[in-house]
Amino acid sequence: MTKKGEPNTWVVKKMANVGGSEPFVSQLLEVHDIVGATLILGDQRRRVIDSLGAIHLDGLIPAFLELRKIRESVNQELPEIDRLQLYEDFARKIWKSYKELMQNAAKEIGFDVGFIFQKETAFEEGLNKFRNENPSVSSNLEEYLRINRKLWQNDLADFRNSILEHASEDRSKYEKFYRPDFAEKLFAAVWKKIIQILAMLLGLRLPEGIYVTERDPADPTSKSKKRFAWEIERKAPKS
Repeated sequence: MTKKGEPNTWVVKKMANVGGSEPFVSQLLEVHDIVGATLILGDQRRRVIDSLGAIHLDGLIPAFLELRKIRESVNQELPEIDRLQLYEDFARKIWKSYKELMQNAAKEIGFDVGFIFQKETAFEEGLNKFRNENPSVSSNLEEYLRINRKLWQNDLADFRNSILEHASEDRSKYEKFYRPDFAEKLFAAVWKKIIQILAMLLGLRLPEGIYVTERDPADPTSKSKKRFAWEIERKAPKS
């Protein structure tokens, strides 16, 4: 958010009643920490941080607030139009978080990931190009992106195009998008993928020998609640 004047003149306002205990909040803040370790400096670093803030304030938090309304509506008798609107507003905001705001952040980091949102042939070509240009990227990148497209991304894009934007199809074809259990799963899937992709891209901007890894949440020896950890490659001393 752009502010005018010196920081001591800014007016402090509460933006939303969403705490840092929410996993999507705390884990996106971890991505901010990764930025601080990268070789991204100066104005570019500021733009990256701003773009991450936009994901929070303009994307995930608004989507989460819609999800809260969906939770509250479960035991209420709402007019049908009001009920449908809850789910459609949620879908618009979660798609914006992913397609628009995540992609903007990726561009600020220095990568064009638009191929993720293209049709199959263009997607595969873009993915192959990305691999060739970034050979050190995680070996499971291709599988991860393909699985997510099949599980929810393609369906969400179709719902957005056919119902939210153009209303060219019958809502009955998209019944699952109007279920609270699916909304919960979709929110979790999208925010986790946003963070996964951005952490991966930032990892490509780290100094040589420093890596970001994901902790195993089932590891009984891990005392940290954080998603990401650091690994430093130790070079053998010269003889």
